[in-house]
Amino acid sequence: MKRFWGFAGRVTVAHVVTYIAVGALAYPLLTREFFEGSNALAARVMRTPAEPALWVHVTRWMLPFQVLRGMLIAAVLYPFLDAFVRWSYGKRLLSLAGLYVVLGQWASTVAGSGTIEGWLILRPEFTSPDVVMKAIGEGLVQGLALSAWVSRWVMSLPGYGSTEGAPSGAGGGPTRR
Repeated sequence: MKRFWGFAGRVTVAHVVTYIAVGALAYPLLTREFFEGSNALAARVMRTPAEPALWVHVTRWMLPFQVLRGMLIAAVLYPFLDAFVRWSYGKRLLSLAGLYVVLGQWASTVAGSGTIEGWLILRPEFTSPDVVMKAIGEGLVQGLALSAWVSRWVMSLPGYGSTEGAPSGAGGGPTRR
């Protein structure tokens, strides 16, 4: 159980930091127009800062919900931890990014501007190439940053950073494939 909590804590920190940091950077660079102004697409379906009475919910629950999301991600990834530590950094990075970005975003059954489901059923103003590329860009950068961080941190978990305490069957330490 201690091993799970160490892994879950690291995944959660990586998720919270990358989610908030990439979102904070993407807002002024990519997505502000969706939240502000006369053609604010997001305001049609999301809480925005333009409506403080609704926005307070976001500010109050952002951190707890992102911690919950990080713990859920960790719980889903944890059964694969022994496989991840045997893989090279590059294989871990690509595998985690594929799971997070492809399954969690692009192939999600939730209709969003950056999902196949969204392209299928959302109105055209939510799926124009400009909107889609900005939505995909933010999710891709966050997913790659999260995957890179978790892939690096996996090797510093107790029992995985050296041959001492390596999982049984690992041949004296993690094997790189």
